[in-house]
Amino acid sequence: MAFGDSLSDDGAYTLAAVSTYGATVQFKGLPYPAGGQFTVNGDATGNWTGVLASNLNLGLTPNVIGYGTKAGVMYLGAAGPTATPAFCAFSAPVSSGQANCTNFAQGGSMVSNPNGIGHSGGALTLPVTTQVQNYLTQFGGSFNSNQLVTVLAGNNDVFTALGTVSATVTQAVTQAVTSALQQNPSLTQAQIAAIQATAQHDATSQAVAVAQATVAQAADELAAQVSLITSKGAKYVMVYTLPDSSQTPFGRGLPYTGATPPQAPPAGYVCDNTVTTTPCYLLSNLVQVFNQRLLNDLQGQPVKVLDGYSLLNQEIANPSQFGFTNVTTPWCNPATTSSLLCNVNTPDTAAGASTANLDTWLFADTVHPTPAGYKIIASTTLQSMKSFGWTQ
Repeated sequence: MAFGDSLSDDGAYTLAAVSTYGATVQFKGLPYPAGGQFTVNGDATGNWTGVLASNLNLGLTPNVIGYGTKAGVMYLGAAGPTATPAFCAFSAPVSSGQANCTNFAQGGSMVSNPNGIGHSGGALTLPVTTQVQNYLTQFGGSFNSNQLVTVLAGNNDVFTALGTVSATVTQAVTQAVTSALQQNPSLTQAQIAAIQATAQHDATSQAVAVAQATVAQAADELAAQVSLITSKGAKYVMVYTLPDSSQTPFGRGLPYTGATPPQAPPAGYVCDNTVTTTPCYLLSNLVQVFNQRLLNDLQGQPVKVLDGYSLLNQEIANPSQFGFTNVTTPWCNPATTSSLLCNVNTPDTAAGASTANLDTWLFADTVHPTPAGYKIIASTTLQSMKSFGWTQ
């Protein structure tokens, strides 16, 4: 049972990949080798949720597969695309008691906001609050006491908050300069620069405070969903802290990677997340605010926590320990725009990526892991479960 975002999504947007590659790569079932998961598709394994399920001798499929088109939202059913939501289309029916359509995670999803990242472009982005309700509606209103429930969400709340800070500050600086010039059209460049600096300082302080409060609220909301899950009978609940996104290629490339559209950073550029004025410092701070609030909220709840924050930091600091030789560069060709449409045939050869080194690169795109990266999450989860006495 998985709730969350793209880091746990095992194919909710497969239809987007079929629409892109279907003419040359026929859809024959899940997983679709050309795309659909946020990783390098077509490899022996994909998202960590599927790897973990396989390790536990369980099946796992997306609860619903869909994507927005010019004609409206379309869904992928067993018989092909349909305008009607097709829940459990690639699973035994819920009534059979053998249904494995229990991966509710979707790329771009936030904790409670339905307008997640990519929603305007067609992504469903059902928030975690809706994911949990959909489970309860479809599966009789309660959890089986033998189910493993994983909850990994909040990344997109952090990314959205970060983007809001940038937009808010830019707007405030522009307004301050415009207003000043209206009052005194003869301002010198030095005077304008001083106005910009003051406006940026003041606006940044206010915007950061709002962003921190926003992600803290998202953590509260996620903790409330975890409480709901346990109150409905779930006994084996694993909650993950967020990885430090400032350590990803996206974070290392800020502010260039955060532009619209994203830009490639200058050669050799790396954003320093220890300098308080950098956007990657703010990104790291927002992740930490979210994680700390979530940990505080989960105190006393009958759940286990896996420290995703420390796990990524360890991979970056000691890559060879995990079998990695590259933990800074995306493996996927940037022309794919997202690992959702990346597969083993689309390496970024200009960066040195190839099928031969896929198992030694950590990142598929600027934020999502390769299959090798996801295996680390799966194996760490399994090891934790054994230490808890949840499995042999």
